[in-house]
Amino acid sequence: MSQVHTIGVVDDDEEVRDSIVAVFRSEGISVCAFPSAETLLASPLIDTLECLVTDLHMPGMDGFGLRRVLIDQGKPLPVVMMTAFASPETREIANRLGIAEFLEKPTDPDVLLKIVRSLLAN
Repeated sequence: MSQVHTIGVVDDDEEVRDSIVAVFRSEGISVCAFPSAETLLASPLIDTLECLVTDLHMPGMDGFGLRRVLIDQGKPLPVVMMTAFASPETREIANRLGIAEFLEKPTDPDVLLKIVRSLLAN
């Protein structure tokens, strides 16, 4: 019997969030979806997550802020961060924060799935 992994998806864009969730669920990966970083941080489901896929730019706390809080709380989950507005500066911050992958939107679902599978295997 294969292990069921649970990932979190945080994106304020409902269409993007739903499409990412659909990709992972179609592959048998359990997904918890959140419309904001604050919603994730307030959820008891946070302790069940093995990987996080998040947008960078969101109202309220952004993806970098979320990563910092998770580290401060002792939850250094592997994080895949996506943004439509990548820059050398944001890539540098992502590297300093130990973001596992920093992807530009729109992201190929097959690439995202391959990355997350690789992170879950480690």
